Amino acid sequence: MCIHGKMKHKRNKIFMEFRKLQSGILVCTDVMARGIDIPEVNWVLQYDPPSSASAFVHRCGRTARIGHGGSALVFLLPMEESYVSFLEINQKCPLQEMQLQKNTGDLLPKLKSMALADRAVFEKGMKAFVSYVQAYAKHECGLIFRLKDLDFASLARGFALLRMPKMPELRGKQFPDFLPADVNTDTIPFKDKIREKQRQKLLEQQRKEKRENEGRKKFTKNKAWSKQKAKKEKKKKMNAKRKREEGSDIEDEDMEELLNDTRLLRKFKKGKITEEEFEKGLLASGKRTVTTADVGIPAWEPDC
Repeated sequence: MCIHGKMKHKRNKIFMEFRKLQSGILVCTDVMARGIDIPEVNWVLQYDPPSSASAFVHRCGRTARIGHGGSALVFLLPMEESYVSFLEINQKCPLQEMQLQKNTGDLLPKLKSMALADRAVFEKGMKAFVSYVQAYAKHECGLIFRLKDLDFASLARGFALLRMPKMPELRGKQFPDFLPADVNTDTIPFKDKIREKQRQKLLEQQRKEKRENEGRKKFTKNKAWSKQKAKKEKKKKMNAKRKREEGSDIEDEDMEELLNDTRLLRKFKKGKITEEEFEKGLLASGKRTVTTADVGIPAWEPDC
């Protein structure tokens, strides 16, 4: 039976069912550390270390209630063994090592088969792994429970994961010791037909939105390219029009005469030629007579 913090309405009913048992094994987290009184709990199992030392004592307190006996077990990795000394000093709670039992069954292949057959089992494993890692990263005993020392590959195998989840704590890490299942996990269905129908409906909606987004991106890209091309064409036409306007009434011969007149005017302004020479030069080039007033030159004044 599963008991957790979100079961506000079902929790009491489950407790009543649990009380009917002659004995019980409570797999405990911090949710069950306080305010829960379940009789005849013989064992409290703690798969993960509690978030604080005091929570460990309260977890253990779910057994051995009101004069009864009981046992509590916590699983620790070899690198976490100093937590035993920490609890003995901090909470006056000595622990004894329990030897591993022999000939235990390997349940992981069965769990993997269950995850492949039912998406609910697959997702529970993924969520449990993520929760474990995130809780580990925030543990108050950060000197003992160091995330960088955690063997993610072994942990993933222990949760019977089919693939590694995407989460910030795993970003940039490689796991050569973890072999993901050769299956597209997106195709794993829920055994519950109602949930699977809802999932398929959601997937179809996501695919539709993806197609629409891709269509919008393509349209925007084409539109931008079209605008750019139109802008280039417009600029090209304007340049051609300007060239036509500038050169339509000027022949090569006229252009040469214009250049000669410009050179004569420059010489006259610099004092290299007289006004008479300037006018003769203009007449020689076949142009109309240009007076000094026409070109903005002050009228010639005779010497006094």
